[in-house]
Amino acid sequence: MKKIITSLLTIMLGLLMSVNVMADVQEGKQSPDYKTDYYMIVESKAGGIDIYSLPDLNSAKLNDSQIPNGTALHIEGETEDKANNRTWGYTEYHGMHGYVPLDDCRPVQSRKEAIDSELYIAGRDNVDYNADYNVRAYAEDGTQKLYQGPGSKYGEVPGVREIQNGETLHITEDADLVDGSHWGVTTIDGTEGWMDLEKTEEWAKEHGTYENPQTSEAVDMTPMPMQEGDAVSAGKSASPTVTEAPEASATPTATTVTPTEAPKATETPAPTETPAATETPPVTSMAAEDDAETDTKNVLNSEKEQEIYREESDTRKAERRVKQEQVENNAAKNKISEDVTDSAVASSAESGTSYVIKPGDTLYQISISRYGTMEKVADICRANGLTEEEIIYPGQIIVLP
Repeated sequence: MKKIITSLLTIMLGLLMSVNVMADVQEGKQSPDYKTDYYMIVESKAGGIDIYSLPDLNSAKLNDSQIPNGTALHIEGETEDKANNRTWGYTEYHGMHGYVPLDDCRPVQSRKEAIDSELYIAGRDNVDYNADYNVRAYAEDGTQKLYQGPGSKYGEVPGVREIQNGETLHITEDADLVDGSHWGVTTIDGTEGWMDLEKTEEWAKEHGTYENPQTSEAVDMTPMPMQEGDAVSAGKSASPTVTEAPEASATPTATTVTPTEAPKATETPAPTETPAATETPPVTSMAAEDDAETDTKNVLNSEKEQEIYREESDTRKAERRVKQEQVENNAAKNKISEDVTDSAVASSAESGTSYVIKPGDTLYQISISRYGTMEKVADICRANGLTEEEIIYPGQIIVLP
């Protein structure tokens, strides 16, 4: 009898424990062991990782597709899985909070390195480092935040007010990230940060989600029923504005007075003495040839731009490609002088290989393409007297150790 009672109690305890575990899984109540605040870069042999509801490979996956390599994740907490010798990171991805295995991630030294990694995997065609256009803020809540990177995971810029709907903002850099989000760099009251370009009037109009309050009020007023008396009074009130407009036709009388004085300016034929400068014709002929060349180049450029717009369905991507073509054309025209390149190559021959910065390059991108890792950025900076935060420009020559 005692054995039966003992076995029954054991079964009941097992059922209670399984119910509690299932409740935790369903409600997602399990929290990380401790809080953290750092960034990791996804680097997996599988090309990406999954995010789970719990720190367990058998728990539900929250993502439809893998988080691709190079994506920066803000790790807000950690949980140790001692049974499998694995550390899990608690993070947010596409608005979902969950756990990712940290053995497939690489730590970064700074927020900037995390941002550069995401911009690098986005690709040159999706990042414009020389953007120069304006947008108008438009968010459903009426306001939006300015962030320290291209994503809310980078945190808000401290001490900066919220962006109000209708504000005109100047974008100096933009990026279409691999996770499908669109971000741009702007300045609020002298402080630079990143804003969500999907929260702009331009984006809303392009995707058919824009609602203008003023337009909606005007439309709401039109279907108001009118009585016959109202129609008569409305006609009376409207008629003065119509009759006053024709009175403006009296202004042509002024045209008959002023034009008669203008012919007096014909006394200025004195400039006809300028033919004495007969030595200038060769210059004008050269200028005519240059103008002809520039006209043909402009025609070719316009045809190229039209071709780009036909290929790209997204207007912003087409504008970015056109701007990139213009940058590359200008770089081809303004070649670096031979004496500068010779001196740079001579000085770099002793320490390494010279490299000319191209549009869209960053120190991190150069390090990855040259050495296969971002850890060589410090060596590149030392060899050129640069800092990791310093901006590099197209046409600039650096030494790769």
